[in-house]
Amino acid sequence: MAPLRLLPVIALLALAGVTAAAGQSPPAGLECGDTITVDTTLDRDLTGCRSNGIVIGADNITLDLNGHTISGDGKLVRRCPRRQICDVGVANDDRSGVTVRNGSVRGFAIGVGVMRVRDNRLVKLTSSENQWFGFLIAGSSGTVLRHSTGKDNPRPDGDGLGVFFSHDLRIVGNEFRRNGQIGIHIEKSTGNLIKGNEFVRNGDFGVFVQADGNQVRGNHCVRNGTGILVGPGSRNVIAGNRISGGGEGIAIEKGRGNVVVRNVVARTRHSGIRLGIGDPPIGSTDTLVRGNRVTAAGKDGFLVAKNDRNALLRDNTARRSGDDGFDINSRSARLIGNRAVGSADFGVERL
Repeated sequence: MAPLRLLPVIALLALAGVTAAAGQSPPAGLECGDTITVDTTLDRDLTGCRSNGIVIGADNITLDLNGHTISGDGKLVRRCPRRQICDVGVANDDRSGVTVRNGSVRGFAIGVGVMRVRDNRLVKLTSSENQWFGFLIAGSSGTVLRHSTGKDNPRPDGDGLGVFFSHDLRIVGNEFRRNGQIGIHIEKSTGNLIKGNEFVRNGDFGVFVQADGNQVRGNHCVRNGTGILVGPGSRNVIAGNRISGGGEGIAIEKGRGNVVVRNVVARTRHSGIRLGIGDPPIGSTDTLVRGNRVTAAGKDGFLVAKNDRNALLRDNTARRSGDDGFDINSRSARLIGNRAVGSADFGVERL
C-alpha cells in the first residue's frame, strides 16, 4: 500500500496518551473523552463524540460496554494537538492487561485503537462506519481480538482491522464485512495467527499480508476483491482456508518461502491461485503450493508468472477452469502429482 496509509498509525505510535492516577472510583456520568483508571461498565450510550470516546488510563482494567454504543460525529478531527490522541472510539496507548468487551463503536477515525500495549483482550465488539480502521493494533504484542465484527468502514480508506509493527497476536473467530478496502491488513508484523474468521464483500482484499512469518488458517472468504494476498512477505502459511467468488482466490506476489496448503477455492472471476505478477514483472521465490483444490475459476485454476522462481506445485487439483487448469509461465516451477479435470483450454500449459 502507499506509504501515506501508515502516517496515521505512525503518528498514533508517537503519542504519549492521557494518564490518570490508578485507584480512583469509577467516574459518575461518564462522558465523551473521559479517561478511566478502574474497571468500568457503561450504563448508557455515548453519542455524538466530537473527538475521543473513552481513553484507557491504567493497566489491568476492564471496560465493559454492557451492550451499549459509543458513537462519534462522523467527522474527522482536523487539528489534533501534539502528543494527544484524537478521534478514537476506545483508545488505549501503552496500557497493558486491558479488556474491552461487549458493545459497539462507530463513527470515528478509528473505532478501537490499541497502541504499544501487551496482553490486551478485545472481545464481542462491533466497530463500524469509521474512516480509517474499525480496529487498529499497532506496536503491540500478545493481544487477542475475538468474536468481534469490523464492518462498513467505508471507502476510500476504511479497513476492518489494521495490524502494524505487532507480534504474537491472535485474531480468532471474527467477522469482517463490507469494508471499503481490506478486511485485515497486516504490515511489518510477525508471528500472528489469523484463524477462523469470515471475510465477506470487502472491496479490495479479505486478508492483505505485507509481513513475514504469519499464519492465515481456516478462514472463510466470500466475494472479496481478492480473498488472500501476500506481498511482499516471506515464510507465511496460508492453510485450510475456504474462498469463493470475488476476483481471485489466493495470490502470492512477492516474498520467499511462503506455503499455500489445503485451501479450497471456488468460482472466482479470474485465477484461483496465482504466484507472481505478469505486468509489472514480479515474482515470489520458493513458494510451496500443495494439496489445494480449485473449482470453476473464471480463468486459470493455477497461474505462475514468468518472474516467479522455484515454485513447487504438488498434489493440487483444478476442476472446470475457464482457461487452463495450470498455466505455468516460469521455467523454474516444478509440478508433481497435480490433476486438471474439465479445463476449457489446456489441463497444463507450460511456457
